[in-house]
Amino acid sequence: MSEKKLVILGAGKLGKGYMVNMAKKAGYKPIFLARRQEQVDFLRKQGYYTVYVTHEDGSGIEEEVRSGFEIYCIHGEEREQCLQILEKESLVMLPIYANGFEEAAKLLGEAIIRRAALPDAGYFNAVFVVNYTGADKVFDEAIRKMLTTPEQIAYFEKYVGLVTAIAQCGGFAPTAEQYEKDPESFSASDYDDLPIDADTFKGEVPLELGLRPLNKMDARAMAKVWTSNMNGGAIGGMGKYKGYVMYGEATDDPAVMEFAARCMDEAMYGVEFGLGLNKEEYEAGQRRKIKLVPGAKKRVTIDVIDRQLFGLIRKLGREERFLGPALGCMLNGRLPYNLAKAAAYAFRFDNPKDPDSVAVLAYVAENGIEAAVYQYCGLDKSQPLEKMLAELICGLYQDM
Repeated sequence: MSEKKLVILGAGKLGKGYMVNMAKKAGYKPIFLARRQEQVDFLRKQGYYTVYVTHEDGSGIEEEVRSGFEIYCIHGEEREQCLQILEKESLVMLPIYANGFEEAAKLLGEAIIRRAALPDAGYFNAVFVVNYTGADKVFDEAIRKMLTTPEQIAYFEKYVGLVTAIAQCGGFAPTAEQYEKDPESFSASDYDDLPIDADTFKGEVPLELGLRPLNKMDARAMAKVWTSNMNGGAIGGMGKYKGYVMYGEATDDPAVMEFAARCMDEAMYGVEFGLGLNKEEYEAGQRRKIKLVPGAKKRVTIDVIDRQLFGLIRKLGREERFLGPALGCMLNGRLPYNLAKAAAYAFRFDNPKDPDSVAVLAYVAENGIEAAVYQYCGLDKSQPLEKMLAELICGLYQDM
C-alpha cells in the first residue's frame, strides 16, 4: 500500500501545527510547499521543527519535535517538483494569509491545467484554512483567467473543488528563548478537527483526516468571525485597556469575561438575524468540546493580547468581528451596546509592532474619533441606524 500524503501549501504556524495535527491523526505524511527557499533549506537540513503543544484537555504544555515531512519551495528550481506533487495528489490544504493568495492561485492554476491534460486526473480539492471570507471566490476568478481551452474549463468545473473551511485554532510566536533554540518553533494546540463546505468538495471526503462536512459554509465562516474572533478581540481589547499582556491574564479576570459574554450574546443575535443561522445550525459547526483532565479549569495558553487585534484596520471593518454582528443587531431591533464598546476599545488598542494600530491611533489623534469611526468602520452617515451606531461607539470611546 502506498503511503498517504497530505499536501500543505504554506509552512507557517497553521500548516506546521493544525494541519500536521490532522495528518498525524490519520497517519498521513505531510508535504509542505513553502514560499521561502531559506525556510525550505533550513527545515530540510535540520530535519525537524519544535512545537510547544498546549493540550486541549488542559493537561499543560509539552515540547514536541516533529519530523518525517517533505518540503519544497514553490519558486525557483523546486517549482516543478511542487507542480508534479499537485498533479498526483488529490487534496491540498491552504493555511495561508491573503498576501499569499495571488501566487498560490497561480500555482494551483498551473497544476489544474496539467491535470486537465491527463487521461485520469480525477478529483482535486483545495481547502482554504484562512481567517477570511470569500477566499474560494478569489481563487475561482484567478484560476479561470488562466484556463484557455474548453477541456481545461470542463475539468475545472467538474472535478475541482475550491472548498471553504473554518479554522478552529491558530498558533503563537515562540518566546526569545524558544526561538534561539529553534527558529522554526512556535506554540499551538493539538486540536485536529476541521469543518469544510460539503457543497463544494468534489468526490469522497477523507473523514479520517478530521474533515467535517457542513452546509451553509459562507454563513458559518462569517459567523466564526462574528463570534469566535469577536470573542478574542473583545477580551483582547478590554484586557489591553486594563494593562494585561498575556491573553490568559485577561481570561482570568471575571470583569473581562463578563464583558465578553455580553458581547457574545449580542453577536449571537446578529448571527441569527443577520446571517440566518439558528442556534442549532450554528452549534453544529463549533469546536469539538474536549474533556478536561481532573483539576484543569481551562486549556493552558501562552498567547499574547497583542495577537488578538493585530492587523487592526481590517478587524475594524464593516463586515468584521465587531461591526458585522453590531449591524446585524441594529438592523433587527437590538442595540449592540457591548459590541460598540468592544469597537471603542479597539480604537484605543496600542500595539507599536502593528503598523495598523500605529496608523489608527495617529488618525484618531489628528482627526478625532468620529472621523476615525467613519474612516475605518465603513458606516454610512446618511443611514440613521448606522449613524446611531457610530455615535454609540464614539460616546463609549469618550467615556473611557
